[in-house]
Amino acid sequence: MARNRYPGYCYCCGEYVPAGYGHFERRWGKHGNKWQIKCVKCASGRIVRDTDKEVQRVRKSQGGGKNEKKITKKSREAQ
Repeated sequence: MARNRYPGYCYCCGEYVPAGYGHFERRWGKHGNKWQIKCVKCASGRIVRDTDKEVQRVRKSQGGGKNEKKITKKSREAQ
C-alpha cells in the first residue's frame, strides 16, 4: 500500500494521522469521501516511527514537514 501524502483522520479508529504515517484507500459509500486514510496501526498493527523510510520520503517530498502538529482525538474534539 502507498503511504498518505496528506494528513487526515483514520476512518477505523478516528485518530489523527500525519502525512506518511498511514495508507490511503479509495472507498466508496460515503458521499464526498472517495479517498480515506487508514493509520498503519489499524492496517497492519505496526507502530511507525519518525525514522521509518516511508515517513522520511513523504516529509522530504513536502519540504521537510517540521512544522506539522500532532493532534490527538481529544484535542480534535475540543476544537
